[in-house]
Parts: sequence; C-alpha cells; structure tokens
Amino acid sequence: MFGRFLKPRWQHANPDMRLKAVEQLSPSGDEATLARLARGDSNSLVRAAASGRITDFSLLDEIHQRDEEPSVREAASMRIMALLAGTADGAPNSETRLRLIRLTDNRDALAYIARNSPDEMCQQAAIERLDDDSLLFELALESRTETLRLEAAQQLRSLSLLKRLSREGRDKRVTRLAREQAKALQEKIQHEEAESARVVQLADRLEQHARRSVDALYGPRLEQLEQQWQDSSNRATPDLAERVQQALQQCRHQLATLQEETHRQALADTARAEREAAAHNLYQLLSQSDPQAWEDQLGELRSALATQKRRWDSANEQAPAPDNDKQAFEDLVRAFERMLNLAADILEARDDQARLQSLAAEWPTGYPKPPILTALTTPSREEKPSPAPARPASSPHQGLLVALKRELREGNLRHANRLWHKAQAIIEEDGDPALASQLKKLEGRRAELQDWHRFAAEPKKISLCESMEALANSSMDAPQLASAIQALHDEWRALMSSDQDEDQALWDRFKAASDRAYEPCQAHFAEQDALRQSNLEKRRQLCEQLEQFIAGQDWSRADWQGIWQIRQQAPKDWKAIQPVRFTDAREVQKRFSAILSGLDERLKEYIDQAETARQALISQAKALAELDDVGEATRQAQQLQKQWRDTPWLPPAQHRAGQKQFKKIMDSLFAERNRQHAERKAEQEARSQEAQGAVESLQACLDAPFSKDSAHALKDALQAVEQFNSAALPQSLNRQAQQLRRRARERLDRLSEWENWQALQQKVENLAEVNECGEESLTLAVAFEALAGVPSPEAERQRRLQWQLEKLPSAMKQQEFAALDEMSRLLKAHDQPISTAVRNRLHQALAVLEPGSE
Repeated sequence: MFGRFLKPRWQHANPDMRLKAVEQLSPSGDEATLARLARGDSNSLVRAAASGRITDFSLLDEIHQRDEEPSVREAASMRIMALLAGTADGAPNSETRLRLIRLTDNRDALAYIARNSPDEMCQQAAIERLDDDSLLFELALESRTETLRLEAAQQLRSLSLLKRLSREGRDKRVTRLAREQAKALQEKIQHEEAESARVVQLADRLEQHARRSVDALYGPRLEQLEQQWQDSSNRATPDLAERVQQALQQCRHQLATLQEETHRQALADTARAEREAAAHNLYQLLSQSDPQAWEDQLGELRSALATQKRRWDSANEQAPAPDNDKQAFEDLVRAFERMLNLAADILEARDDQARLQSLAAEWPTGYPKPPILTALTTPSREEKPSPAPARPASSPHQGLLVALKRELREGNLRHANRLWHKAQAIIEEDGDPALASQLKKLEGRRAELQDWHRFAAEPKKISLCESMEALANSSMDAPQLASAIQALHDEWRALMSSDQDEDQALWDRFKAASDRAYEPCQAHFAEQDALRQSNLEKRRQLCEQLEQFIAGQDWSRADWQGIWQIRQQAPKDWKAIQPVRFTDAREVQKRFSAILSGLDERLKEYIDQAETARQALISQAKALAELDDVGEATRQAQQLQKQWRDTPWLPPAQHRAGQKQFKKIMDSLFAERNRQHAERKAEQEARSQEAQGAVESLQACLDAPFSKDSAHALKDALQAVEQFNSAALPQSLNRQAQQLRRRARERLDRLSEWENWQALQQKVENLAEVNECGEESLTLAVAFEALAGVPSPEAERQRRLQWQLEKLPSAMKQQEFAALDEMSRLLKAHDQPISTAVRNRLHQALAVLEPGSE
C-alpha cells in the first residue's frame, strides 16, 4: 500500500529530492543506479550530479558525446579529468592513469592534471604532452615541485616567455635553463632569419639576372645561381618559390633566345659570304674571260653560270639577301646570259657578214670581243681611204669629260680609269678628235695618280697575296675558310685601280692562291649539296606521314587535341629539316602547305562548333546574372560550371578567351552571393548579440531569490527571450535559451504555490514559542518532515513512523494530494505553541519544498 511512497529517494518525483539522493549514492556500490540516472533522468542537474560520481571512463565518454545539455557534458568532462588526475574517489591506479595520460590529446584534461593531480609522475607526464606556452609558463612558475617546474620550462618554446621566466623564475635551475633555452632559441631564430634573408637575396639576384642583358657569362652565372637555389629552395615560401620559378623561366628563355640568335646570325653570315662569293666569281668570269673562251668554252661558261646561280639560291634560301643585293645579282646574271646568247649567235652566223655586223654592234663595250668579231672589224678600219674629217673643237661627250676631270681632281683613280677606258672606246669607235685632244691634256694627271696608287697599293696587294697563300695551308673549317677568302677578295677589290694591265701580275698571283685555298671548300659545299638533298627527301617523307595520318582519321571520333598538337608541331619539324635548296624544294613546299591547309579547314570546322557550344553556356550564364534570386542563380551556375567542364576541347588561345569571359560572369554571381551571405551573417550576429543579452538577463532573474517582485522581472525577461527565433540562434545559445525558458516557465507556473509556501512560512513564524512543547507540536514536526521527505531526528523516528501509518494514508486518499496543502491543513488545525527546535525543523522541511528553488 505504501510502496509508492516508500520507493528510493533517487526515484522521487521531485528533482530536488533525487539530486540530494545522488549525493548519498556510492560510486562503487551504486554504479548501475548512477549510470541509469546519468543516462536517463529528466532533470539535467540530476544527470550532471550522477555523472560527477561515475568511475567508468567509457560511460563518461558516452555521456560527454551524446547528452544534449552542456552542463551535463561539462560535468562528465570534469569527472574524467578528476579521475585521470587522481583527485576523485574511485580513480584508477597510478600506472593506469599514466598510460591514459600518455594516450590522450585532450588539452583541457592535460592542463587540469598538470595543475591539480596529487601524483607528481602524472603531472610530469601531462606536462610532457602540453604545447600551450602560456600554460607551461604558468606551470614553470607555480608548480608544486622544482622537478615539475623544470619539466615545464624544458617544454617551453616561446622566446618572450623564456626570457620572462629567466627573470621571474623561483628556482636557480629553472632560470638558468630558461636562459640557456632562450639563447639557443634566439640563435636558431637568427639563423633561420639569416637563411630566409639569404634565400630572399638569392631570389632577388635571380630576378636581377633575368632582367640583365645576355652575354657570354650569362649561362654559367645562371647555372651557379640555379644550383644555389636548389640547395636553399626548401626554406623558401610558396610565393618566393613562384617568383624564382618565373625568373628562372625568363632566364632560360633569354638564354635560348641568345643561342637561337647566335645560330641564326652564324647562318646569316655564312649565307652572305656564300652569296658574295657566287657574285664575285660570276663577275670575274664575266670581266676577265679570255676572248677565245666566247668561241671555244661556251659550255663551260654556261656550267659555271649555273653553278654560281645554284650557290646563290642555296645561300639565299638559308638567309634571304637584301633587295639591292638580289637585284644586282640578277642584273649580273642577265648580263652574263645576254653575252652567252650573243656568243652563240655569233658562232651560228660566222659566215653571214651582215648578221655579224649587227651582232658586233650589240656586243657590250668594255668586254673583250670574240676573235670572229675582232677579225670582222679590223679590215674595215684598214680599208678606210682617208683619215676622218676634222671635227669641231667641242665634243658631244662633254659630260664624260667633266666627270673624268672631277675624279682625277679628287684623286679617285679607280673611277677615273673606268671613265678613261670608256672615253678611249668612244674615240676608237667614233673617232672624236675633241675628246682625244682633251684626254691628251689629262694624261699627265692620270699618270701622276697611277704613280701614287702604285706606290700606296702595291705593298697592300702583295700583303693580300701573302695572306691568301697562307690560307691555302690553313686548317680552318670550310665555312670559315670561305669567309676568310671572301674577305681578302673584298679587300682586293677596294684596292683595284680599274687598270687591268697594272693589276694583272699581282692579280694572277692572288687568283692562283685563292683557287688553291678554295679547294677544301669545294668538298665542303659538295657535302652541303648532299645534305640538302637528304633533307629534301626527309621533307617528302614528312608529307607522306601527314597524308597517311589524315587519310586514316575517323573525323567523327577524332582526337582533336592530338590533331591540333600535330598541326602545331609539323611546321616546327619541317623547319628543323634544313638546309634544303630553295629551287628544288618548291614543289614539296607546295605539297606541305596544301596538307596544312586541309588540316586547318578541319580544325576550323571543329573549333567553330565547340565555340558555339561554349557561347551558348556563356549566354545562359549572362541570363543568370539578371535573376533576382541570387541563391537560385548560383545553384544553376554550379550546374553550368559542370557543363562547362564537359564542353569539347579547344586550343589554348580560344579556350582562354571563353574561359576568361565565363569565369568573370561566375565570379560576379558568387561574389554577389557571398556579399548577401555576409550581410545575413552580420544581421544574425547582431541578433545573436541581442539574444545573448536577453538570455543573460533571464539567467540573472533565475539566479535571483524568488519573490513576487522577482517573478514580474522573470516574466519580462522570459518574454524578451521568446521574441527570438530559435532556428536563427547559434546551437549552443539556442540550447541555453531553451533550458532557461523551461526553467522560467516552471518557476512562473508555480508562483501560486510559492505564495502558499510563503504563507506557510509566515504561519510557522507566527506560532507561539515555549521552552518545552507538547506531543502535538512534536507530531506536527515529524509530519512536516515526512511530507517534505527529509530525515527526522533519531529520537523521533518512531513518532514519524506512527504518523505515517495513521495519518498519511488518509491524506493521500484525497483526489489531488499536495504536500504543501497538507502542511497548511495541519497548521490550521494546530493551536499549540512550539519550541525553537521544532520551529527550525518546520522551516527546514518547508525549505526543501520551496517552489521555483531549482
């Protein structure tokens, strides 16, 4: 009958009673009861109190991980720390605690153990695992023993705290250790700073090297700097390493550019020397050929012309000649071909005197005539019956005379000789007596210049002959030797006086030495011809490979990136196959160009389709930028980004252009989303601050003594908290607010109970007082204690049991039984004075049942 009333106090309906009962439970004897309360009690204070008496680490960890109330989780955490530190009853033995401490990474637990554990070994183990310099500094100053203070100082890594500890430490050993560690750490920091500065300086030197002009020492210096960087790169920051990589790339690019320019210049110099040698040889053949050669050696002359043309074309393909040089060579070739054609016509018309007369008129002046023409003109001069009639004093070639006088006056013997020979030819053909008379007057000045030229030029020509003869025995390679021969010929031409007779002896010597010196070059240029032919065949093979590749393609499933790469690489491979003879390579060049044009058309068609697909996505992205709902726009933008990544491949140039445009739109969308998110976050933070203030006010009202006035303040504080939306608050603040709201509502709901309780207190206080009270007063005291569930004095237990058996069952039969109501009825029926001890017992019983006191 009384089982419900007499059940254990830890099962009492009143959480205050359960809380008091938990304090009396044994951690070792009541493990199951404590576990049940810690896991499932409805009141968070009871769960926290039960957690504070458990010794099972796994159960405590479960509560710490799963309980919804922060206070309960904090109680479990504190209990774990107390057990590990050995400050709580039921803690594991020292060996177990040491093992657990060495396994845990919980900084709060380690700090608690280091501060509070009575076991010095546990404290030392915790200090060894700490990395909080502020806490280690505190322990180095305030730990119980010098050993612990030394251990904390040993673990300290902050230079400023080590210096401070060296001044404020309690022990000489600690301060000495702090000074030594501070010195070592200072040296380490200085060394690291010096290394960092050296790395930065090295990076600056590399950047400066990248900006300097390239010379012969550029490459070796770059290798030295690069080796130094390899030794120091592990100490560089990512930004610095990126700077250095950019500088190194720039240096390598400049070095490669220098090497390429040097190679190109060498090729250009060789080609120029070849062109000049071809033109010089052709000019020599034209100007110094024997008259008989125009009749007997026409084939050899034609072959020589073809050889020099091929030589010029090959050099011109390697390095194109300036327009004026090209025009001069073409003029020389046309002049040579004209004279060859005239010589051939003269041989065919050797029996036709009229035809020979016409051809003789066409033969260029200043060049030796074939013997047939010489034989034709000589008799005509002998058959003249009388000398030519006297001509007027003035000459129709006055301009020629003026130019001749100017050149003689200025001392330009070479040009003067050319004009002199021209005038003599005119006199021989036209018989101009005035021109002959003027030449007669100028002979003295010309002779004087010839003497001076002979005096000045002859030693230099002899020196050139000796130099050319030395080249005949030189060990130079063929290109250098050809360049050296050409240079000597250039110097010789600068010294020529246009007087063939004067220069002939030395010229024969110089020419003979030149021919001997040029013999090794002929073999070299023959090898060059073979190389050009081989390269021409390689170019044909490259064309065949490309044609086979194109023919074997399935264009509906083609690897366009690979095709594009082949299109980019093919011209490079083509260019690398050189030298080739330009004239021979024309057809294969046209073939190669046609192949590339076909590839370009295929690529263009594919690129146009791929760009159309990307432009469609860009248009969709632009449309998203117009949406008002930024969240929806960004969600659709993420889908567009996935589609963009799946778009067909494009060459880098086209890809970068579209990527830049698409990325700009995406960046603007997500930037707007981030801006709105930041605004909402700022509003939420401001709202959270207001909610925090309201929660703190509600907490203060709950912590204040309960009264009618405080009830009104509590109600206002509760309304202030309830105006905040729980979903908009941080999780921890929301849990705290919910807990405080529940407590406040419970307290406000029991306001009427509290007023009744307060009235009971006053009634007890108003009872008359006597030194010795009667049985009724003692019975009233045990009744109050039974109803409140508090223990009675040992001497009154029998009276309390008797009252419980006689009176309590009838009281509990009432429809709505309440302890305070029953106490009020008992006081109303009691009219006897009470003693001070009884009054205190009544107040103590009432204190337990005070409404809103939780």
